[in-house]
Amino acid sequence: MAQTTKNMLGQQPWMARPAVAPVLSALGAPLLDVRFVGGCVRDAVLGLDVGEIDLATPERPERVTARLADAGLRAVPTGLSHGTITTVVDGVSFEITTLRRDTACDGRHADVEFTADWHEDSRRRDFTINAMSLRPDGMLFDDHGGSGDAKAGRVRFVGDAANRIQEDYLRILRLFRFFAWYGREPLDEATLAACRAHAGELQSLSAERVQQELAKLLAAPRPAEAVTMMHRCGVWQVLLPEVKEPSALGVLTDLEREAPAVPPDWLRRLAVLVPASAAVGVARRLKLSNASRDRLIALTKTDPDINKSPDKKMLKRRLHKLGAPLVVDRVLLAWARGQLRGESDAATWRGMIEAAEVWKPRRLPVTGDDVVAFGVTPGPEVGQHLAEIEDYWINAEFNMPRENLLTELRRRTDSGK
Repeated sequence: MAQTTKNMLGQQPWMARPAVAPVLSALGAPLLDVRFVGGCVRDAVLGLDVGEIDLATPERPERVTARLADAGLRAVPTGLSHGTITTVVDGVSFEITTLRRDTACDGRHADVEFTADWHEDSRRRDFTINAMSLRPDGMLFDDHGGSGDAKAGRVRFVGDAANRIQEDYLRILRLFRFFAWYGREPLDEATLAACRAHAGELQSLSAERVQQELAKLLAAPRPAEAVTMMHRCGVWQVLLPEVKEPSALGVLTDLEREAPAVPPDWLRRLAVLVPASAAVGVARRLKLSNASRDRLIALTKTDPDINKSPDKKMLKRRLHKLGAPLVVDRVLLAWARGQLRGESDAATWRGMIEAAEVWKPRRLPVTGDDVVAFGVTPGPEVGQHLAEIEDYWINAEFNMPRENLLTELRRRTDSGK
């Protein structure tokens, strides 16, 4: 008989959210042993704010569906083959999963069998910090030492690392993602060796799954150590062989903390790792959306006007042409790369970010219609005149009123006739 470890964590404030009680009642709690599981339990143990709320129940999915229907709640079969149903109450989403155990795994998919044994269910979870469960009365069930691991910043597989990785190769990426968010103690050598041995299997995963994990990992407050370990294990070389040296990431995240108005951004952090020549290929391999692809390409481009520490007029030109967010991104990236080369001009870079933060977008006071009104035939010539008058306006530091711009535009169009 498996040993079950219990201790009283106590009822949590998030359990008192108005949406929680109707779901618990619908599922039969407290008469039925329904518990909170996954991230909400881990974050409660760590004293962090709880976002998503997941629940588990010993009842089969069809019974869960019936219970929700009887309570007037809609059951959405988001993962029915694996026993997962979602319901939404007052805009709050609850993922409800029947207890299960794996019967067969091929590294990408698992066949499961439903069970009423909580310990069996905990054994199939990936990390000890994710294998705890919490009863609504505040009783914590922790069969694998997850509470102690969470508090120590220790990310550890449930059971043997190599076996767990071979069940689902995505767990390699999840390991480093959870380390980036929660880890303080280094990953143990046996775990790293297992990652190294099976890194090549990551090629069998879908690009969408890889992209999701990388995005979550790179969005962590301090992802650099995790990325460095991934590089040492050969994981990055499988996913993104273009990344030769990950040290720029740590420099960038340190600089981001110096600019508190700049939120973490996974694409900016990916851009500091990827050479400009490889951006298109990386975007294709990760199946980025068109918008994300274009942004990654824009971020990896070298911007000579920014790199040479522009004067105020040039900076205003870049802010107008690119927009403040992209200028801030390019400044941070250029600053990080400069620091790696031993260059230090922090005051200049910081001043550029501060200028971007107070920048108010300007709108050219004349339009293509004004150009046409001066007798220019609609077509490419209109755009050319508009671009030239915009440069004239920018060189005047945006202080040229519409009347003066129209006078200059008339002069230019007349001279071209």
